[in-house]
Amino acid sequence: MVDIGDLDTLKRRIGHGKPVSFLVGAPFSWDNGAGVPPVSGFIDIIRGKVEAVGIAELEALDAALLLAQPAEKYQRSMRFLYQSFGADFVSQVVIDAVLRARAPGAPPYDPGLMSEGLPKDWSISRAQRGLATLMKLKPDHFRGPVFTTNFDPMVGMALLEVGMSPSIIVFPLDGTINAPVQIASNHVNVFHLHGYWRDRLTLHTNAQLTPERPQLMSSLRRHLDQTNLVVMAYSGWDDIFTTAIASCLNDANFSGEVTWCFYNNSPAEAREQNSALIKKFGNGLQPRVQFFCGVDCHTFFEDYIAGLGITPAIVASKVTSPIPGWDMVTKEYLDSLPPLSGPEAVRYFDGAVPTWRHAVSPLIPKLSHTEVLQDRIASGVADTSASALQLVRAAGGEGKSSTMLQAAANAVLAGSCTVLWRSSANAELNPDTVASLDPATQWLIVIDDAEGLVEAIWACADHLHQRGRTNVFFLIAARDSDWIGVRGDGKSWATRLNRLDDLTMGDLSSDNAGRIVDAWTAQGVDGLRALATVAARDDRITRLVTASKSKGVKSDDGSFFGGLLETRFSSTALVDHVVTMLQPLRGMHIDGGSGTLYDALVYIAHCQAVGMPGLDKRVLASLMDLPAQMVSSAITMPMGKELGAAESRGHVLTRHKRVAEAIVIAVETRLGTDSAVVWGELVKHTARLGRNGQVSRDCHGKIIHAGASLMRDLPNGIDPHRRGEIGIAAAEAACEHLSERVDVIIDLARSLRFAGYPQEAYDHMASEHPKLAGKAEVPEYLRGFLYEWSTCAGNLGDGSGYISDAWLACLSLSDTIPAEVNIVRAKLSCAGLGVAFQHLLTSDPFGVFAKGRRAATEIGWKTRPDPTTTGYFRRHEGELDRAGTPKPVDLDEALAWLAEAAKAAHTELRDPQLRSLQKSGELTFTRLRTAVAGS
Repeated sequence: MVDIGDLDTLKRRIGHGKPVSFLVGAPFSWDNGAGVPPVSGFIDIIRGKVEAVGIAELEALDAALLLAQPAEKYQRSMRFLYQSFGADFVSQVVIDAVLRARAPGAPPYDPGLMSEGLPKDWSISRAQRGLATLMKLKPDHFRGPVFTTNFDPMVGMALLEVGMSPSIIVFPLDGTINAPVQIASNHVNVFHLHGYWRDRLTLHTNAQLTPERPQLMSSLRRHLDQTNLVVMAYSGWDDIFTTAIASCLNDANFSGEVTWCFYNNSPAEAREQNSALIKKFGNGLQPRVQFFCGVDCHTFFEDYIAGLGITPAIVASKVTSPIPGWDMVTKEYLDSLPPLSGPEAVRYFDGAVPTWRHAVSPLIPKLSHTEVLQDRIASGVADTSASALQLVRAAGGEGKSSTMLQAAANAVLAGSCTVLWRSSANAELNPDTVASLDPATQWLIVIDDAEGLVEAIWACADHLHQRGRTNVFFLIAARDSDWIGVRGDGKSWATRLNRLDDLTMGDLSSDNAGRIVDAWTAQGVDGLRALATVAARDDRITRLVTASKSKGVKSDDGSFFGGLLETRFSSTALVDHVVTMLQPLRGMHIDGGSGTLYDALVYIAHCQAVGMPGLDKRVLASLMDLPAQMVSSAITMPMGKELGAAESRGHVLTRHKRVAEAIVIAVETRLGTDSAVVWGELVKHTARLGRNGQVSRDCHGKIIHAGASLMRDLPNGIDPHRRGEIGIAAAEAACEHLSERVDVIIDLARSLRFAGYPQEAYDHMASEHPKLAGKAEVPEYLRGFLYEWSTCAGNLGDGSGYISDAWLACLSLSDTIPAEVNIVRAKLSCAGLGVAFQHLLTSDPFGVFAKGRRAATEIGWKTRPDPTTTGYFRRHEGELDRAGTPKPVDLDEALAWLAEAAKAAHTELRDPQLRSLQKSGELTFTRLRTAVAGS
């Protein structure tokens, strides 16, 4: 027997997991205001139209319907109309039925306009408005599309009423639906499966609905894939759509699911009245399709929204906002917010992302920057010569988001402004909409992470300037590096707006530190944490100010939050803290994807902890099997509430590198997560996306080549041996997923060396060398390959290894390799050769290897050495001078000495593979001479 769930289970199912699309039927259609079910009401309209033709025709219709079951009457009546009167008559019946949904007092519908007019002209029902409101409130999860078998415009009108942007799409008789699957958060595709009420053919009978339409079937599957299709108020006609659903569910490669809702109150009643449908869709397909009963579409959405804990004021702020996808923040909105609790304030102190509740809470300190910003807003609003722009800029973790929200909330509560807040990272900013905002209202448009909207803000400024609008104030914040990166300062803002001086946040003053310490003290030991052992207020303030200026917290992460961490947490205490915070994330599954917030945070932290600017959103989306545009809503926002997370130029990151380091230590040493596996997955997904250029430069190379640097870059709280093992795993993953590349082969050898496996590193290079033939990148990387092989040989620590080292290093600079020698390669190889020859020296200062070491040093001095290689050359030179080894008279003699030393090394080689690389041992260095002479 197929299970049929209850309402509570239904709400949980659609509230989590895959993003939701809808299929809605007749109860979402027109409403004649008398509570008559739409199908019954539609048949009454048909009878009225037929009666107007003649009594005989009406009697013929009644005879056709006499023995029909209730479910059959609609199709029989429509078949009668087609047969008796033709398609034009049917179209007029449909139009007359739909126009009965016009609101009382609405102007007569004008067919010549080819438009439905305004939402207020239509009687929008509770079901229609509830569906639209839910999609408005949670656009990233309930994102559509909406499929409907209805002909009327009511779903589209409801979406328009709440500020969404519907696209009405009518199914072709056959062919592909070209509407995009991925859409903006305020944009919803509404597919009319059986046609549209005006200027289109509508489908009603079995003969019209059941023919095969293969191209349409294929495109339908695209729109159903990776969604949870919620079917509501739909009986499941035998049409193209139900066939498509069944076909999709039987396809192993289809990753969507179906949630089918019945009006029937009990499971037994639902099974009895929907037995054919359940048999068609329930047979062997659960849990991919689930059935639920007791669903009244007219009350369901209101009940569901109320269960989310969203107050009427918050609903109104989203529904009535003049910018789709944005919240309108009014005094009523702020007054409706639940007060912040003490534990919530502590979580904010620990790094949780600020919200409007924090902005109005007396538990959160208001720093002097907030007061400055409040004055700036007041002066900008008072200046009626132009609209205004205020930028708050700082490194991440300097408190700019809190400052901006507090100042904006103060302006709202003072009655000077109405705020429009970009609550979703996917929300767009349309310049025509902004320029058309009510001129009688002073609008404060608040945008965090504004670097992603620079062009849109500029377009808004231009439109406002052209229309002479002076009632818009842009309050925006951005990381300083991000704003510079998108060339935000390159716009001539002052020619379009009154641009106030940027508010740059940085050093923490003693006054602000005092306000922070007082707020911590108000929360007791939990607020003060490590600072609770310091008794005097002044001493606590001094510690905070000192910590914020210490070298250890100064970074692009921001000294302010770094100072807060250092003051309140020791390294061990911070790890203890993140363990506590991480545990609940393991049970928080990612809506629309796979895995949990814990998994996502682990990937993010592993990248940020080793110096990357977080993790590219596209890589994170791939790792979590999530559409990239849903990362912000499904990962960043909920993670920010729990542990603090942010986005910067397409990357997701924690509030501070120190937090990321603590997370990596915690998951590796305390929570049973294998960092080697983590890095293997990071490399795998980065390699796959990187082939199509879908990974940022800041992440791609650093992840692909991470293996060779993880030994150094992973936090010290992880055992050195373990760091080496993790590095090897990352390098092996790169070799597996980028097998055509030479540079990742080199990386694995370096990773093995750094981890203390010199023999394995040498054997790896020896085994890979014969496989290089045919690889596209060999010419570019062969010199580097040979040099790494030489280093591996030298690390073996025996005479044979030193000989191999010297020969391979010389070969890496010789003319045997066709590629040009660049100055960097010359510098590194010369430094390495000095070490190789050092181990081969005899007591004779004039010996061939002594002169070879001198030659490598003299050539190296001509390569513009960096501090590291300078140290090598100074050591080589000093030891050679003390031994009395002569210097070559010029570059040519130095190259000759190098060739003699190479020949001597080749003579002593015992490894046939190395001898075969150049059988005579006679090397020339013309390309090296050219590189050095031109430097």
